[in-house]
Amino acid sequence: MSIVFKARGNASFGLLLIRLSIGITFLMAGAHKATDVEAFINYVKGLGVLPPNMAFVLGFILPFAELFFGALYIIGIFTPLTSLVLSVMIISLISTSNGIMPDAPYVIPMTAFYMIMLACTLTTMFSGAGVVSFDAFFDRKKQGREIDNEEKIPEPAKPPADIKDANFTDVNDNSPGV
Repeated sequence: MSIVFKARGNASFGLLLIRLSIGITFLMAGAHKATDVEAFINYVKGLGVLPPNMAFVLGFILPFAELFFGALYIIGIFTPLTSLVLSVMIISLISTSNGIMPDAPYVIPMTAFYMIMLACTLTTMFSGAGVVSFDAFFDRKKQGREIDNEEKIPEPAKPPADIKDANFTDVNDNSPGV
């Protein structure tokens, strides 16, 4: 029975699955919004949370930010910073969502979906991207350079020129050295 309950695998595989699922979600959402930016800008203005000028700027930038950070998250580059930005986006989605409880029965509220996404982005923010990422690749290259620098053997110290021809005597022997 220990085979059934034994934890297997690598945490990096789980982190990769998290990055892929959340990153693809942000890519799809950003692509959907970017295809009709004007409608999304009107949607953001209609929320009434921000002044009209800020709503316009946010409505214009957000789709492209979702595309950009979703792609960064998938490939695993600058993962802590990318996770932080995506977490802030998710928190803003939670704060502007109007339906905590859905109208239809047996449907998971969108807030629960956002909370799961937030937990995933916070996980990668604190644990990193895992082995299958550009972060790990660049980290290995950096560590390789540090190891190369540490393995250099320093040259032995040379005695001063005036000691070359000195005669040394043994401590127990009073006779002059050879």
